[in-house]
Amino acid sequence: MNYYEAIFIVHPALEDSVLAQLVRETKEIFIKRGSDIIYDEEMGKKRLAYPIEKQRFGTFYLFHFKSDGQQNVQINRDLEHKDNILAHMIVRIEEDEVRQVKPESEAETEKAVAGKEQADTVKEEVKSAVEKTEGESKVEAVVEVTEPLQSEATAEKEEAPADEDLPETKPAE
Repeated sequence: MNYYEAIFIVHPALEDSVLAQLVRETKEIFIKRGSDIIYDEEMGKKRLAYPIEKQRFGTFYLFHFKSDGQQNVQINRDLEHKDNILAHMIVRIEEDEVRQVKPESEAETEKAVAGKEQADTVKEEVKSAVEKTEGESKVEAVVEVTEPLQSEATAEKEEAPADEDLPETKPAE
C-alpha cells in the first residue's frame, strides 16, 4: 500500500451545510474506492493564483490516504464530475510525510491551554490600559480644577503691555 495526498479546491460561495455535505460525499468516494483516509484538513479560503471557472477564491481541503493506487484514476474521474469542486490533484507521498491526527483529548487540551494563555495575556493588557487611562483622567481632572480657564483674549490682554508702559519713540525723519 502507498500513501497519497489529495488536495481539492471547492467553490467559495457554498454555505456551511452544503460544504459539509460535499466533503462527506468526497470522503465516501475515497472509501468506496478502497482507500483509507488517514488525515483530513480544511485549509481555509484562499486567493487563487489564477481564476478557475471565473472564481478568484476557493476553499482548500487536504486528504492523506492509503491506497494501492489502482483506483486513483477512478477517484479522479469521480471528483471531476462534482460540480462544486473547482480543481483537484492526487500525488504520491512518502510515509514520513503523512500527517497524523491528534487524539481528541490531546488536541482539546492544547487548545484549552493556548486559549487560556491568550486570554490571560489579553486580560493583563486590558487591565494595564484601563489603569493607565484612569490615571490620566485623574491627572486631567486635577489640572482642570486647580487652573482657572482663560479665554485667549483675556490671556493676550494680560501679556500685552499697555501703551503708557512703552518708551516714547521719535518719528523717523
